[in-house]
Amino acid sequence: MRNFDTDVLRALVAIADTTSFSLAAARLGRSQSAISLQIKRLEEQVGKALLTRTQGRVSGPTAEGRLLIDYARQILRLNDEVAEVLFEPSLGGRLRVGVPEELMENAFTGVLDEFSRAYPRVALSLNCDLSVQLASLLEAGELDVALLKSVNADPRAKDTLWHEPLVWMRGIAHPVPQARPLPIAVFQEGCVFRVAALERLARHDIAWRIAFTGHSYAGLRHAVASGLAVSPLPLSLLSDGLEIVGEGLPRLPQARLLARFASGEPMPAARRLVEMFREQLWSGRRRERLA
Repeated sequence: MRNFDTDVLRALVAIADTTSFSLAAARLGRSQSAISLQIKRLEEQVGKALLTRTQGRVSGPTAEGRLLIDYARQILRLNDEVAEVLFEPSLGGRLRVGVPEELMENAFTGVLDEFSRAYPRVALSLNCDLSVQLASLLEAGELDVALLKSVNADPRAKDTLWHEPLVWMRGIAHPVPQARPLPIAVFQEGCVFRVAALERLARHDIAWRIAFTGHSYAGLRHAVASGLAVSPLPLSLLSDGLEIVGEGLPRLPQARLLARFASGEPMPAARRLVEMFREQLWSGRRRERLA
C-alpha cells in the first residue's frame, strides 16, 4: 500500500494556491529548498510531473497534479479536523465572523453545516457587510476573522482564499443599452467591485449612471435580470436570468476573497472555518470542471 505524507501534500496545495515555491515555503515556515525537495520526491513517488514550470516558475498543475491536489485538500481537511477534535477537546466559546453578503449565496450554507457538526460547542456570530466595514470591525477587535473582497490583492499572497473573474452581467433577454449614460446596478458606496467598475468606465470614457443600488445580491440580481441595468459581479454569481456581457464594455480586474484574522494568535476555530471555506470554494470549481 502506498501512503502519502500529509506534510508533502500540504506543500503541494500551498504551491497550487500561491503558484510560487518561495511563497509556499513562507506560508509553511520551511525553506524553499526543502519544499522543492518534497515536491521532487512526491513526483518520483507518483511517477508523473505534478506541476508545469515555465522559465523556472510554476505556471500551474498538470492534469495529474490537479487530480492529486483535489484529493489532497480533502485529506488535509479531514486530518486537520480530527487533530483539532482530539487535541482541542474543549474547543468552544464564541467565534465572531465577518463575511460579504454575496458569500451567503454559494459557500456559506455548506460550510456552516460542516462547521456546526464538527464544533458544536462553538457559537458563531455572523456579520454581513461591506469589506471596508468588516476590515474596520476586525481592526477594532469586534471580529475574530473576516473574509474580505478585493480587486488589488496579490493572488499568490497567503491570505488569498479564492480568486475568479469579475465580469459584466446583463439580463439574458435584454441587450446592453447603447444609449449613454450606461445604466449600472451596484452595491452601496464603498463596495470594491463598484469602485473597480466605475474606475474602468472612467478610464474608457464611458458615461454611466446608477440605475440601482442596494445591500442585497438578490435585489441586484432581479434589477439586472429585468433589464434595468448591467452589473459588475464575480463569475460565480452567474445565475438563471443573467448572462455575461461578451464585448462592448471594459475588462474588469480579478475578484479576490481574502481571509484576515484579528491581531494576535488566530483562534483554532477561526483557522478551521477559513480552511472549510477554502475547501468549499475550490470544491465548487472542481464540480464545475467535471460537469
